[in-house]
Amino acid sequence: MLRALALVFCSLVTIGSAVAGIKDPTWNPPARFDHAYSGKLTVRYLPQKQVVAACAKLFAKYKVAAKSSLVQRGCSAITSDTSCTVIVVDKTFALATPEAVLRHEMGHCNGWPASHPD
Repeated sequence: MLRALALVFCSLVTIGSAVAGIKDPTWNPPARFDHAYSGKLTVRYLPQKQVVAACAKLFAKYKVAAKSSLVQRGCSAITSDTSCTVIVVDKTFALATPEAVLRHEMGHCNGWPASHPD
């Protein structure tokens, strides 16, 4: 029971971070990763329900150590030394705009680890 409550709490914290969007420092990448990607950037905009499946496939294809979730707004994978693929919701979901999601995911393309350190 405690483990289940802990998982729910972690999920709510994650959702809360996403809902806070641009104002939450854990949502935006640190300044050193918060810039345009210099390589070939492929961006796919999809409805949120399709984002979940597309991210799972992207993670599997490029062996990204991350998991999709039912509330996922986007994801990214570095696909080569000079390219990155980003999947983004096509409209605002849980108060996260496509622009905010793209900014977050480009941070990952620029080397920001999935653990979101500063």
